[in-house]
Amino acid sequence: MVSAVTDETRQQAYIDTFVRYSDRTADGGYIEANGQYSFGMEDHDARVRNARLVETSFETHGFTLVPHATDVNFADPEDVKARYYPQISALVRDLTGADEVIAFLGILRGGETDRGGGPALSAHVDFNEAALRDWVARLMPDRAAELAGKRLVNINVWRGVKPVQNSPLAVCDARSVEKKDFMLVRLGKSDEPVTQSTPGGLNMAYNPRHEWYYYPDMQPDEALVFRLFDTADPDWKMSGHTAIVDPTSAPGAPKRESFEARTIAIFDR
Repeated sequence: MVSAVTDETRQQAYIDTFVRYSDRTADGGYIEANGQYSFGMEDHDARVRNARLVETSFETHGFTLVPHATDVNFADPEDVKARYYPQISALVRDLTGADEVIAFLGILRGGETDRGGGPALSAHVDFNEAALRDWVARLMPDRAAELAGKRLVNINVWRGVKPVQNSPLAVCDARSVEKKDFMLVRLGKSDEPVTQSTPGGLNMAYNPRHEWYYYPDMQPDEALVFRLFDTADPDWKMSGHTAIVDPTSAPGAPKRESFEARTIAIFDR
């Protein structure tokens, strides 16, 4: 199914909207569920550029759009694990040259029933280094010692299950972020002390230098691939992401329904 507004929307150079950031009390806080946080949020005006009209690359900007058709049933977790995870693992391996890729923690989000709490309006990065190493040990316990010192890169693959006509995903140019923009948050309510070795996610604080992009009218045969935490990058040049409100969406357009899967690319070097 192809959106009726493809030509018009793909020619817009940008949209003016807002990005929802976390306030500075997020550092050391927690996320209980989508939209349920121990900290406050701040909406900041943002001009989000149409990435279809400019030259971007995974290597420089931290994200790219690739053609990627699939007939996987995203409502069937077993089909996702059996067929989709190998597909996107191969995609990420080809894109990055990784020695090995693990796919995990896919989520079907949105639609008329707001699965997964609906689109997540919160600029963030999914995992810090401690969380990535924890996931590798949990997913591959028999190889935990072997993989403990490897370089790990968290790379997500996001797509619309149907044409995306509202609440698109925005990604931040990795070159425009600074390490101080990221705040460690725990995933789940806890009163335990937080240190840099605490597994968690990284929420983003506002920085006027941030440059945001989106791909209007994404189709189900397209996948948005973006780079998050890289254990070999001391400067944390990664592409934060968030759902945004598209002011040009047609009234009554179907709610966005998307599928996002996490991957961890493993490098021997």
